[in-house]
Amino acid sequence: MTEKSPSRRWTVHVSLESKKLKVAPAALRRLVCQVLCHAERDLALANVNELNVLITDDARMREINREHRKKDKATDVLSFPQFTPAEARGTRRPADPFNPYLGDLVISSETTLAQAKRFGVTPRQELIRLLVHGVLHLCGYDHEKVPPREAQRMRRRERQIRARISGR
Repeated sequence: MTEKSPSRRWTVHVSLESKKLKVAPAALRRLVCQVLCHAERDLALANVNELNVLITDDARMREINREHRKKDKATDVLSFPQFTPAEARGTRRPADPFNPYLGDLVISSETTLAQAKRFGVTPRQELIRLLVHGVLHLCGYDHEKVPPREAQRMRRRERQIRARISGR
């Protein structure tokens, strides 16, 4: 499905291996496109307009996390960017400047539901939080392997985008 934003037309591919979040593919695509539209200013790559999102369960998330990050546990969201942070921010020329593919997001439905309950929010609010977090990683933000100032910058940007989407 394709959604148009003010500056580009996004194509979002959705795969629902788990239906526990009770979100329809079209509704998830619209939500992802909202996040992308708000995060576009963080992305210097003009030709990028495509993203994959997989909603899966904890068992599959654990496999993916183990395979790609060598961490043998489930997690809430994984981001697999196609560009380095410097390429995404425009401080380095991309190896393939015509690649339209931003990357992949993988979200665990079970962890999303558990965290929603633990944080006292709705599953939709937690899904939005994870989508924003994951998309910002694809746009070159980080909070783990950076100075605290950079981690704070990512958290601040997450709050700004979430406020625009949820009206808070």
